Amino acid sequence: MRRIVLYIVLGILFYNCVDEVDLAITTSGNDPEDILIVEGTLTNELKKHTITLSTIDTILDLQIDSVYTPFTPPRDIERDLVNYEENAQVVVVDGNGVEYGFDEVDPGIYESSIAFAAQLATTYQLLITTSNGRSFSSEPMQIQGVAEIDGIHAAKTTSDTGAEGIGIFITNNSVDGNSQNLRFTYSETYKIIAPLWRPQEFRLTNYDPCALPVPTYDLEIVDRTEEQRVCYATEESNTIVQTQLSNLNGSGLEDFMVRFLGRSNFAISHRYSIEVAQLVSSPEAFGFYEQLDNFSQSDNVFSQVQPGFLEGNITADNGREGAAIGFFDVASVSKTRLFFNYSDFYPDEPLPPFPFDCGVHSSPESHVSYCFMGEFVNDCPQSIIERIDLGVISYVDVNSLNLGTCPGPYLYVASACGDCTRIGTNVVPEFWIEE
Repeated sequence: MRRIVLYIVLGILFYNCVDEVDLAITTSGNDPEDILIVEGTLTNELKKHTITLSTIDTILDLQIDSVYTPFTPPRDIERDLVNYEENAQVVVVDGNGVEYGFDEVDPGIYESSIAFAAQLATTYQLLITTSNGRSFSSEPMQIQGVAEIDGIHAAKTTSDTGAEGIGIFITNNSVDGNSQNLRFTYSETYKIIAPLWRPQEFRLTNYDPCALPVPTYDLEIVDRTEEQRVCYATEESNTIVQTQLSNLNGSGLEDFMVRFLGRSNFAISHRYSIEVAQLVSSPEAFGFYEQLDNFSQSDNVFSQVQPGFLEGNITADNGREGAAIGFFDVASVSKTRLFFNYSDFYPDEPLPPFPFDCGVHSSPESHVSYCFMGEFVNDCPQSIIERIDLGVISYVDVNSLNLGTCPGPYLYVASACGDCTRIGTNVVPEFWIEE
């Protein structure tokens, strides 16, 4: 979910990764901020379903949002790029008149009040009323057919661009009904091992950076009290993967690649798992996501942003053209999971590089008081206590060799290099299986 805005943003990122960009979207007199973006798919799974509502952010500071700086506190890029539509009323009504209410569980994220499963031969329609009274509705949708994933495997392969890596392939031989249009999403989970983890950490207390004549604080090196060496990260697919079966005589797919991982991809460094979801999609949904994929990959994205550039199945009830972008789909789903280790394919070879610079640094322990009113020139990096306060460094060792241009008493690295919880969770997923 929450992919449509990000696909649009990806297209803009390819166009320009530094400048501040005005999307300049015009749709039949609508201000961009008034365009409601709707994402949601009901499936035949018995669960609480989710609908996401947002509006377009017209100004993106791409230099801040897309460039990683190791000693700057991280930002939630997805939240920065998306304006979520809050306090809306969301209801799904089936063809028998049964209503399923949705509650806002996070800003812009609406979850059905009860678990239910979409049924064959039943239509479902999405109804939305925003906090300012605007109302929207989808076309009635229903499950088109059923197709089961029969097998999944990983194998060494080469991408279309000639890169070496590992492909994730599925086989699908059992189809029923109108199962010609298939869309694939996936959720991948991987193990993270902090490369410069140490059993000790910094502890900063009683810190007053504005104290005079110098900042006051207590700095200790203490034993860690929680697991911060081994973690797990989960990421949802952010690409559009679709295919159409060549005929409707019941034949399926053989070794269709749904995911390619370059051999230098950090996610496969240790142990990797992927859950692939195969959705039997409607022809309308297939066309919408094909349009969206073409847009996000366009070399001239701004020529694509114009009235009617992305036709979905959500309309404003007052007939205002272009007031909504998005698609509400109803689909059957089949899921399967796969695990593998990097060493299964590349035994005795160096692991892919860690995604952050793990160079060891040092700097003065303290700094001039923030409330000092005199002149002061400082060419040294931020002090240790400032960076600890920001939460951007992890302890490595005592600086016994006076390393660094402005050496301080301790050596440190960017926080993720010594504390895996900065980029993952130390809670082992329920489905996780070690070799």
